[in-house]
Amino acid sequence: MRIEFRNIHKHYGAVRANQDINLVLEPGRIYGLLGENGAGKSTLMRLLAGHSQPTEGQIFFDGKGFAALNPAQALALGVGMLHQDPLDFPALRVWENFQLGARKHRGKSACIRRLDELASRFHFQLAPEKTVGRLTVGERQQLELLRLLDLGVGVLILDEPTTGISPGQKRKLFEAIQQLVGEQGCRGGSLVPGNHCTASWQVGGQSCTAIQLQGDLEFHVRCRAYRR
Repeated sequence: MRIEFRNIHKHYGAVRANQDINLVLEPGRIYGLLGENGAGKSTLMRLLAGHSQPTEGQIFFDGKGFAALNPAQALALGVGMLHQDPLDFPALRVWENFQLGARKHRGKSACIRRLDELASRFHFQLAPEKTVGRLTVGERQQLELLRLLDLGVGVLILDEPTTGISPGQKRKLFEAIQQLVGEQGCRGGSLVPGNHCTASWQVGGQSCTAIQLQGDLEFHVRCRAYRR
């Protein structure tokens, strides 16, 4: 899916978080949004995911424009956001969290089968009966990623995805991103890490586009991802 930000402004009173953003995200690519704290990275991604609405401007999805989205509308368009602190319920079990928001009801056995299927695809190890509160931050990210994919997300936004996770979990996360880019199951969706950390480029061998934000767009450059 092709996404275009057209004349996007987002103001919080006198604070201009985003100022006249014009940007096109092509399908099947990895984009990294770079900038200092307060540059407007997370704000722009929240607009795309429907968690906030622009003050001015529109976002186009394959040519269809929206002046404002809510999270349900964004999800219906195939856009999902993996937050720095995953949105889950610590008291529930893994399989119960995985089922949240599903478009159709599934029994426990069917839900666990689907969870295991997706987890195996990305070499994640998640115990369905474990309570989410006992998972590490990295495991919670993995669970939320699988839940979003099960909901049909093709445009995946990651906000500060490497914060608070181990090097091994970081590697697994970016291996999953690399795999998604090459799979038809991602439906050619752009993946947009909202991260100012250079570790976000450890997506072995995949080409990526870095976009520098400072309220408005300063520059963007094509680059080659690397491994440390």
